[in-house]
Amino acid sequence: MFKVLVKFYHGLIAFAALNSLGIFGHKLSDFSSVPTTVKTVENDTVLLPCSHNGPYTNIRWLRDELLLADSGNAAFTPPERVQLFRNGSLQVTNVKLEDTGEYLCQIAGDFGLAIQRHAIEVQYPPSVISYPSGEVAMKVGALFEIVCDARGVPFPIITWRRPGDNATDTDHVESRRRLLVDVKSRNDAGRIECVADNGFGTPAVSGILLVVQFVPEVKAEASIVHTKIGFRATLECSVTAEPSAVVHWFHHTAPIVFGNRKITRQDTVVSSRSQEQLHTRSRHLLIVDNVQDIDLGMYECKAENKVGVKSAIIELTGRPMPSIFKPSTIASSPMTHNLIWQTESLSPIAEYKLRFRQVPTGNLTPNSRLPPPDWTELTIPGEFSDGPIHTAGYVLHGLATGSVYEVVVSARNRYGWSDISKIVRFATAGEIEEATIVSTETIDYDQIDDNIIPDLNSSGNYDYSTSRSAGRCGEITLSMMCFVVYWISLYQEW
Repeated sequence: MFKVLVKFYHGLIAFAALNSLGIFGHKLSDFSSVPTTVKTVENDTVLLPCSHNGPYTNIRWLRDELLLADSGNAAFTPPERVQLFRNGSLQVTNVKLEDTGEYLCQIAGDFGLAIQRHAIEVQYPPSVISYPSGEVAMKVGALFEIVCDARGVPFPIITWRRPGDNATDTDHVESRRRLLVDVKSRNDAGRIECVADNGFGTPAVSGILLVVQFVPEVKAEASIVHTKIGFRATLECSVTAEPSAVVHWFHHTAPIVFGNRKITRQDTVVSSRSQEQLHTRSRHLLIVDNVQDIDLGMYECKAENKVGVKSAIIELTGRPMPSIFKPSTIASSPMTHNLIWQTESLSPIAEYKLRFRQVPTGNLTPNSRLPPPDWTELTIPGEFSDGPIHTAGYVLHGLATGSVYEVVVSARNRYGWSDISKIVRFATAGEIEEATIVSTETIDYDQIDDNIIPDLNSSGNYDYSTSRSAGRCGEITLSMMCFVVYWISLYQEW
């Protein structure tokens, strides 16, 4: 159909050029009718006029070189649905798609042969097919092209759409037919559609469902799991993958052999792959019953599919959790401050290390930082309670008035030292030069980045900063004597 229209327009241009030279005997101005392109729909009736100012003897109509009517040949029978009137007009009834084309009116007379061109354009709604189509699987990093082939009269305009946005349109039909897709992440998964619209009928849609294949994403629910000998410990990791992944567990780089009651696993599909979520999410548990010293250490949750392998490391330990500072009910003086902290440990706490230092005035605001002073370290005996919540206190004396201090604490049991607590700042009573000062109501939590605090565990080759067990510090107070069991009853009320 498209080729027919192109042929018609090319022929019209050529005829106009020849007619202007008088090749056809009379110019177009000798026709009292004018060339007409009739845009219509199926089952309609079309009348094409053809009348000439000069005397003529015969009128013939042709469509794409096929004779439709001849007034000089009484034996000729016009095709069905075609009728020639005495005034030279041609009527086509019950129009069909195949009636689209170029119609040529030839008038013969003493002046020779005069020709006038008309056209019928039967409009129909768009259709479109994409290549490729259906479900298409591509890995992250892939680059591929989608081509859409559209049909319709008038010729449709193609636009592209994806979930959440529209592809950039261009002024070139060929460019609109093609879309280059760069698969950057799994978030690119979903439908990619081309829409063909010619203003007639309903726009046509075709496209693909892009499935993005990627290396499994593995997340440990807790990078450190605290336990005690004889207890039951559960290690958990979650996996997101497409295609789905196979999960293996390792202990100190050795594969874990299942089949006994001591170590078991549970694998659960959280959400299966669907049209809305083109990947699988799963949850994997490693359960260790009656934990012994040999069971402690580093575990690895490793997920693998045909795209790649990814792991998450989980430590099973009996070490204490990082301590959390709590508010004190004892009033502080200009040169003293009271401190209380709590530590969760399934084994008795042997000792604490408390570190504090005065913050230079210029360090109170982010824009001016001075070199931090050294930490003052105190060793405080533990209370040897069964826990699991251990509460300890200390009072610092001899502090400078109107000053800001920082404090951290760590705890040790039979399995080693805990991670260091978050830094907490407090101010002693008195006038402070800086207007912006951290109070006990709005504590500033800094990372321990500019402070040299040694790792108290000899095997501390791992970064435990993302441990779920690390708690936020509350308000604090400090001084030079120990409060231990006395404060337990106070915190139970909180």
